Amino acid sequence: MKKQSALSSKNKLMTFAVYLLFLIFSFGILYICTASSPRYATNPWNDANAFLTMGRAMSSGLTIYKDIFEQKGPLLYLLHAIASLISDSSFLGVYIIQSLFLSATAFAAYKIASLYVGTAWSVISAVLTCFVTVNSGCYYYGDSAEEFCLPFLMISIYFFCRYFRNTEQNELGKSVFLLVGFFAGCVAMIKFTVIGFWFAWAAYILLYIWIAKKNFKKSFVNAMIFLCGMALAVAPWIIYFTVKGALYDFINTYFVLNATAYPKAEGLGIISRIFEPLHSLCENLVISPALFILGFLGIILFAATKIFTEKKLFSRLSVPFVCCIGLYIIYFGIRYYNYYFIPMSVFTVFTFIALTYSLNNITKNKSGIIAAILCIAIIPTAIVASNYLNLSSRFTPRKGEETVQSKAAEYIVSHNPNGRILNYGSLDSGIYLAAKQVPQFKHFEQQNLLYDKYPENIDEQNRYIFDGLADYVAIAAKSGMELSDIYNKSIALKTDYTLVFSQEYIIAESAFKNKKTAQTYYLFELKED
Repeated sequence: MKKQSALSSKNKLMTFAVYLLFLIFSFGILYICTASSPRYATNPWNDANAFLTMGRAMSSGLTIYKDIFEQKGPLLYLLHAIASLISDSSFLGVYIIQSLFLSATAFAAYKIASLYVGTAWSVISAVLTCFVTVNSGCYYYGDSAEEFCLPFLMISIYFFCRYFRNTEQNELGKSVFLLVGFFAGCVAMIKFTVIGFWFAWAAYILLYIWIAKKNFKKSFVNAMIFLCGMALAVAPWIIYFTVKGALYDFINTYFVLNATAYPKAEGLGIISRIFEPLHSLCENLVISPALFILGFLGIILFAATKIFTEKKLFSRLSVPFVCCIGLYIIYFGIRYYNYYFIPMSVFTVFTFIALTYSLNNITKNKSGIIAAILCIAIIPTAIVASNYLNLSSRFTPRKGEETVQSKAAEYIVSHNPNGRILNYGSLDSGIYLAAKQVPQFKHFEQQNLLYDKYPENIDEQNRYIFDGLADYVAIAAKSGMELSDIYNKSIALKTDYTLVFSQEYIIAESAFKNKKTAQTYYLFELKED
């Protein structure tokens, strides 16, 4: 009994030490790899700025969707609201939350690897998985919605692997279905298009219990428990928006507009509609080649080798099924952005497990020593290598350097610090954060929505200018857009406002390809009567 207690204490201590290691690693590598880190002046990505603006508005008492308009999930904004409580004038809080989420992802990857290889090899597999994730082209400048879904997906895949390793001996208890259902609900409240992985997870394992194990009752009960888990994550938001009188705004903005108001490919036949998502998916071979190859190699190795599961075909196809269905659902909307591919990083862990499994067998008696040496070396090597491979490290202005946003904000603060700012014609360019201001307009940015589906966004932005409600109008104009084009969009900018600042700047789109977006930043000031 004492031996068991001592062994249990030793295992807990080891688990704590491993997580602490991942925590240090996560803060270290993201100090390099996310533009949210205190190493950089600011995160130049529009999406990251929009999320933090929504979080700052939320923590200031505004009701998201009702008082301020953006269309991602409420849990994503809550995370950024928490980040804004850490720092309301920088991305420091976002960096901390990103690091905590990455450490959870790394630990879950370690738990998956621990099913097949020893502790040191498992640490190596997890570190390499995270290294590939944050240095891939689809990671961009960091702080995407998909990034915050990774630990939920990695943990869910862990339970999948544990079960299908030996379905005769292993069982998934009701608590697992409740927990994974809760994860699905959380992801639905971050970005609902990613939830396909969990529906595939649930469908596959429930069908196995029903058909292979001939237990319909158990399958049905577990399905209900899974849905209850989802409800536990979603219900608080339903209550919150009901109390705030914003339930319609939540449903219409987050679900209806996301499903109907974005540009889509028109005139596709049934066959084209089925295969077009595959074409979009395959374009990631160019955008994120390492992630694409290692991810798909991982699911192939899972299905084709004896490392991961029992011999049953159904077991070997389990993880590949979840991966392929989840990705297909993400890309089914036809439109896509680079960061849609981030969830694929979860499946790279199987490539690294297969690698460490092979190294363990090759080195045999010296495996422990070699694994320990590699384990010690892998973390600093990954961090140092990221400094040369990562988009943020190569192109983002460092802390203390001036940016176009900081220059524009400096003018505003020095002339009219309480002046109302409008980010016009584009997603959030970062002016609100730079000026330390929470937006005073519901439509604080222009979304990429079809005008005929949702004219309010553009119409309201134009009204704020036409009626002279905005004291300052900030515009991040893409290459090729001249001042005349801006005046054609809003003649009031020419008649009622004065151009007080303009500067060209570059945003890099890739760490290695010569793919850069040239923009011009304009700041207009309302003329005095």
